Amino acid sequence: MSRRSKKSKFRSVFEEHTAEVLKGFEYEPFTIPYTIHRNYRPDFVHIASNTLVECKGFFREGDTKKYKSVRDSLEEGQTLVFVLMNPNKKIRKGATMTMAQWCDKEGLAWYTLDTVEELMEDVSNNGRD
Repeated sequence: MSRRSKKSKFRSVFEEHTAEVLKGFEYEPFTIPYTIHRNYRPDFVHIASNTLVECKGFFREGDTKKYKSVRDSLEEGQTLVFVLMNPNKKIRKGATMTMAQWCDKEGLAWYTLDTVEELMEDVSNNGRD
């Protein structure tokens, strides 16, 4: 088998060789978005205000995508908020963005144990408590 040329549009020698046989086929002509359906169980829920609370000490691999997907899947009137153990913790090793900065960027409210009383006030103002 020959080596793949450096300027090849294919991702592997195997794809390059397959393309030689599949005459009339286009290589990666478009993308197709897809969804993986999963279930999410919030740590706490304030029923009256429809507020879902997630307590996080750190983000595992894939968590940022997961929580964006959860946010985008919420029913009208539901809100996802975070209680962060350390808002200045980086979202992953080597990252410059902190957990709090990620929440801000994604439009997700966040609190700490020191400010959780503000969460209580916010849900009391939005719910019937």
